[in-house]
Amino acid sequence: MTDDTHPTTYAMRGVTMINGQGGPPLTGATLLIQDGKIASIGRSDDVDLPSDLPVYELPGKTLMPGLIDGHVHLRSYAGTGHQDVHLWNVLTFMEEQALHAAANAITALEAGVTTVRDMAGGRLEISVKHVMDAGILPGARVIASGFVGMTAGHGDMFVPPAIEQRMWPPVDGVDACRKLIRQYARDGADLIKICTSGGVLSLGDKAEWRNYTTEETQVIVDEAHALGKPVAAHAHSRAGIEQALIAGVDTLEHGTHLDDELIEMMVKQRTWLCPTLSIGDFILTRGVERGVPAESLAKSRETDGVRQASMRKAYQAGVRIFMGTDSCNTMAFGGHARELELMQQRIDMTAMETIVAATSAAAEALLIDDQTGTIACGKTADLLVVDGDPLADITILQDRANLLGIFRNGRLLVDRGMPGLAL
Repeated sequence: MTDDTHPTTYAMRGVTMINGQGGPPLTGATLLIQDGKIASIGRSDDVDLPSDLPVYELPGKTLMPGLIDGHVHLRSYAGTGHQDVHLWNVLTFMEEQALHAAANAITALEAGVTTVRDMAGGRLEISVKHVMDAGILPGARVIASGFVGMTAGHGDMFVPPAIEQRMWPPVDGVDACRKLIRQYARDGADLIKICTSGGVLSLGDKAEWRNYTTEETQVIVDEAHALGKPVAAHAHSRAGIEQALIAGVDTLEHGTHLDDELIEMMVKQRTWLCPTLSIGDFILTRGVERGVPAESLAKSRETDGVRQASMRKAYQAGVRIFMGTDSCNTMAFGGHARELELMQQRIDMTAMETIVAATSAAAEALLIDDQTGTIACGKTADLLVVDGDPLADITILQDRANLLGIFRNGRLLVDRGMPGLAL
């Protein structure tokens, strides 16, 4: 980590730049960074820099936007020991969980992720957001959700039924849902997260269980949109996906049982899709080692192959896709770039398309594309300096040693061999 002695105005010269928009890289690029923002971009031969300006000389390196992970759960165990997948949250003080959540935001940044969207939150995650925004701790930017879930819903079923204290207080009925959304808006949540089907890691339910009635889902979306908050919906089953789409959610998470009719709805409504391939891959390959219960292992085996086929079909039809890993208590933070490899392998996206999904597309889906997601004049300087070419081998982003410099808001927060500033 670096300190606040890093200059606020400097240049990067001679680098190969991937701007996050999908076009060909710009070779021999020079960028001017002023007060945390990108002030100018050009070819090195065409840019005259002040003689006293600090410059990073970066020939042979790749510059790209910081990655955006659009689906994480910050309130997860951040240590290296063994903790029960389901009991850690209910056996740990909330104050302690907040420290772990902040540590997870730091770990994400160290892995090249400059923004995360938390997908089951409340005041704890909003507090971590404030700490990161203020630069008090050097972690990823946090887009914080407010979680709205029913009794016996996917979120509620993460806690054993005999334990009175739930991770998220369940709410049932349209009036209770409206009130909770208004409380989240008051607290400063960026979005609302709901479930319209059961899930894989929740215990005692099935992925095809309905979560919320059609009326409740429509009221939730209506109230959130009335307060300027987008809505993300966890949905595996066909019925759950259809219910979410009819209600007008903004992003669909997982989307296991998509078919041609639902895909057509998504294209028409321009609904974003977050595949979260990493969590299924992790459960199937390392779930037994991690202590994932047999019930969840069986549900993952039932859904994983179906989801891959659905994602490929959606991609081919033109559904807008962005990157999210579902990093959580089960699958620790830090392996975010693995999702890009899986998107390439299992959805048949190109390396450039996966980078777009993790940068400009994710920024648009999260409604922060006016701030970040691309390397463009006026945007915040959330940048990765990579030793190598991720377009030739997307897996190099998984090795932290290749991430020489990670900048957020123009500040060098992670330095793994950045060339020294020259005057």
